[in-house]
Amino acid sequence: MSSLYGRDQEVAALRQFLATAGTGVAVAAVLDGERGSGKTALLEAFRAEHPDLPALQARAVEWERDTPGAIIEQLLRSPCATEPWPALLRRLAATYQTGSATGEPLATTCAATTVAASAGASATPLLVLIDDAHWADLSSLRVLTSALDRADTGVLALLAVDPECAAPGTTAVLELLERHRRHGLALHPLNPPEVAALAESAAGIRLSAPAARLLAEHTGGNPGRITRLLRETDPEIWSRWMPLLPVPRAEQAAVSATLAAITPEGRRLVEAAAVLGDSTELGRAAALADLTDPVAALDAARTCGLLLTDLDRPLFTVTFPAPLVRGAVLASLTPLARQALHRRAADQADDEGRRLDHLVAAQPVADADLATRLDDYAATRAANGEWAACAAALIQASHMSPSPALRENRLVRGVDALVGAGSIPQAEALAPEIASFDDSPLRDCALGYLAIMRGRPSESRLLLTRAWHGCGPDPTGPVAANIGQRHVIDALARWDGQRLLQWSERVARITVPSTPEAVEAAAIIGLGHAITGALDAAARTYADVLADTVTGAQSQRYRMAKGWLSLAMDGLDDARLLLESAVPTTFRFGSTRISLWAQGWLARVQFTLGEWNDALHTVDRAAAIVEESGIDLLRPLIHWTGAQIHVLRGEDEAARHHLRLGRVQSQEYLTMHLPSALAHAQYAQAHADHEGVLRALSTAARVAPGSDLAGFWPWADLYANALVTAGRIDDADRFLARYEDQARASGHRSSAARFGAVRGRITAATKGINEAAPVFAEALHALDDLAMPYDRARIALLYGQTLRRAGKRREADTVMRSARETFAALGASVLVERCDRELKAAGVNAKRRRDPFSELTEQERTVARLVMSGKTNKQAAEELFLSVKTIQYHLTRVYAKLRVRSRTELVAYMRELE
Repeated sequence: MSSLYGRDQEVAALRQFLATAGTGVAVAAVLDGERGSGKTALLEAFRAEHPDLPALQARAVEWERDTPGAIIEQLLRSPCATEPWPALLRRLAATYQTGSATGEPLATTCAATTVAASAGASATPLLVLIDDAHWADLSSLRVLTSALDRADTGVLALLAVDPECAAPGTTAVLELLERHRRHGLALHPLNPPEVAALAESAAGIRLSAPAARLLAEHTGGNPGRITRLLRETDPEIWSRWMPLLPVPRAEQAAVSATLAAITPEGRRLVEAAAVLGDSTELGRAAALADLTDPVAALDAARTCGLLLTDLDRPLFTVTFPAPLVRGAVLASLTPLARQALHRRAADQADDEGRRLDHLVAAQPVADADLATRLDDYAATRAANGEWAACAAALIQASHMSPSPALRENRLVRGVDALVGAGSIPQAEALAPEIASFDDSPLRDCALGYLAIMRGRPSESRLLLTRAWHGCGPDPTGPVAANIGQRHVIDALARWDGQRLLQWSERVARITVPSTPEAVEAAAIIGLGHAITGALDAAARTYADVLADTVTGAQSQRYRMAKGWLSLAMDGLDDARLLLESAVPTTFRFGSTRISLWAQGWLARVQFTLGEWNDALHTVDRAAAIVEESGIDLLRPLIHWTGAQIHVLRGEDEAARHHLRLGRVQSQEYLTMHLPSALAHAQYAQAHADHEGVLRALSTAARVAPGSDLAGFWPWADLYANALVTAGRIDDADRFLARYEDQARASGHRSSAARFGAVRGRITAATKGINEAAPVFAEALHALDDLAMPYDRARIALLYGQTLRRAGKRREADTVMRSARETFAALGASVLVERCDRELKAAGVNAKRRRDPFSELTEQERTVARLVMSGKTNKQAAEELFLSVKTIQYHLTRVYAKLRVRSRTELVAYMRELE
């Protein structure tokens, strides 16, 4: 059933129902789904999957719902209208016994017996498939239900039902169907990836992630609607950007018929709501429709299914069942009616953005004054960093501009704003058009900005360099400032701090501090100082008053950059607060690009703090945004943390998934190469593949020798440690010296600790363990007061391994157990197993202590006793007046100290001791 996209769970459930029926019992299940959701396709595919099973099939139709026995006649393939009920029941029961409508016995060699055999059955189950069972006649359902109740052989009855198709007189049928809902399946709407797979299969159309999302939202994820729409439209439209998608003809006809039948007041309310958007307040729609009794109109609209609302709210909101329904309502309006509604909506709007949207919708031809208003509005949005609103206004202004020159200028600026908003697919859809315009610095700047976001450094440098030279020998003005700011972003992506500072200074010279270009350049300049090693200057940049006075979307840039620097400087608590506040974009209208930067580094903060579940949640959320936005520049950063956590937890398939998504090509930005290389190196390290570590980091060692500075990209200790493991002690010594000097000069404690651990291994190999022990101790001491459990445990592991190999088994045991406890609490099963092997090889404390509680704290002993007595985490939390999360934390530490993996093992261990 590979063609049923998005139905894996339902197919698995049907197979389980069949296995149950194969044990010789009767199973009935109801498949719930609206029209077009794929109920029929699911039944047909399931039947095709089991061609050798005996089956009885029927499909109910609306006009036969009052015909007694209509479904039974289809099942038995013979008339039965005059046959008494008991006789029908006997015939159907006999059919269940034989599996044949003609009464002939089943062939015992039926291939489907394998299904029954696998479930421990001795009989071949019979399939009974009834499509559109909500239209079934009552007498047939009664006979079927009674026959199922009395069946003494295996039967699987599947009844497909559309719960929205209830009609007068079908109450008894629906109540009878409820008896079979103990086994029920609801066909969920398809999600965007499933929509994309269906589009490629059904129509050969490859949808981008945003197009798949729009299509899923537009159709409510209904496979039937999706398929019809794809087949009725020109495939080329799916490569363009469409603010409003077309409507399938069948749905358009149905909505038009419903509108024709509704009350005039109800129709006016529905039409007004459609003009106002997918969702709007009832009062606003009623005012636009000029209704004196909006509740009566709403009642009519809800009864016919065109509007939905929450009547429990004082000011309830009306919505459409799907954007497709709204689109059909708009399409049913005459041009004159639509124009009149939009003009009235513009007069009533209390927001300039909404007002302009309605004026544009009401204006059939170009209008220079309206285009100017839109341009002015875009400037106010840009000043606040609200690039999505800015882009929409500029693109509308372009369409409204009578002048070709202004039309091109505004479209180019609109594309540039789209890139700033993170709407890369939409910008790419318009890129060919602006590329056809005459050469200009503005055009090259927008295309260069797009190239940066797609991770194309050669293309971006060519375009941005040409754009800057196109501004003349002494560039000034907003276009030059815009180009300079794009150079700043390009320099950051290249991890070129000196160039970043130079371009930031140029932007500052040619524009005033409050412009968007100046704000973003100023927000990033601190990172430029940090990259060049001027950490004090970087810290002063973000302590500046300006960082605290900028508000709205622009503050997001400062928070992200300051949070990133705080992470690199070991200020984890500050970093978390700043980056968390830089993530949301909904309320401050911030930049998707900046939000993704913040989420990428927030995941690293959470990983470092040991909050790995939270880090994975951040990664998953950001990965979805990357796919939707198309910002490839940040893809490797996002997937780095996901790959590392999953491989440390022994989840190789998930880790490889992140590695694939974060992989880069040879000609991409350094800020893409470094996280991708780190992810691959950490994957190799988890598998003890030290040559793989060296291969993964070879590019970093060649082109980014100083990029470990201040802990931005912690790769150098991985590389040096792999050199030591490979026996290249002298190479490791020479390589590490440079980074140790940098860490000492900057006072960067976590870097000093990581490098110190590798230096300890080198010292042990060249001078012996007595010389190495103080080096390891100093490395661990550097992490005092820093909440870095993984880093501390990693250093302890290296120390313990070094001690054991030097014959210091008892000291190794103590250090290794500390590392193991932390790894177990983090869920790093790969490293827990590595510690266990080392502990076993050391041979110290081979037998567990008779007093298992001796290693536990008082709180841990209390939690352990409660769990061993049979208390759940919730019950233990209530008894100790603690949170469930705190109980789980203590329990995780108990498991680590007693070297068990679950509460079952804990109880078994204690019983063994007793």
